[in-house]
Amino acid sequence: MTKICLVDDDTMLRELIVELLELEGFSVDALANGEECIEYLSHTLPDLLILDVMMPKLNGWDTLKQLRQTHPILPVLMLSAKGDSTDKVLGLELGADDYLPKPFDDRELIARIRAMIRRQGLISQATVSNHIKIDGLTLNSSSQQASFDGVLLDFTSTEFSLLLYLAEHTTKLISREEISLKVLGKRHQAFDRVIDMHLSNIRKKLPKRPHDLPWIKTVHGRGYIFIMHE
Repeated sequence: MTKICLVDDDTMLRELIVELLELEGFSVDALANGEECIEYLSHTLPDLLILDVMMPKLNGWDTLKQLRQTHPILPVLMLSAKGDSTDKVLGLELGADDYLPKPFDDRELIARIRAMIRRQGLISQATVSNHIKIDGLTLNSSSQQASFDGVLLDFTSTEFSLLLYLAEHTTKLISREEISLKVLGKRHQAFDRVIDMHLSNIRKKLPKRPHDLPWIKTVHGRGYIFIMHE
């Protein structure tokens, strides 16, 4: 059974979400603030974390920064009453895998959760080759780890999924629509910057490539290409 950790200081909302998730067949541990979350993660590893932003003691942003130091690939869905694009960008920059503004539709929450879980399952499945190696970059689909010349790279689960998908389709132009459906598990919406932010994070974390060749090329208005050769 999939275990979800929910962290939200709103008692009534927390109880409603727990009830919803349990009706959907999930096992849920509910916490009230970021400090409880950090302590919980010191001894328990859930399959997915739902993290509210505005909380006392330790807010969602600071909680996310702390937990990413020890749990770089734990899937994290941020919830926030502050739904403007700036907060969404900040959450993704800090390592959130997805972001859902309050109030939200129950079906949308469940759909986002299932997409994140499905993404984890797809990464974990055996492929023709568990390792992709390109110019010193190694992507291990079984362990969900990326490394460069033997040094581990710190990608979130969504960043790794996106990079792996592009690397599995080297030299092919991948549209935003395809990335959104195949990697994020949802239809792409106009003006949605989630893919941009994940790719920006990936580019920052990828080391310099031999011969200064870029890893990923953006084709304006069309999509992205993982470059195999010069």
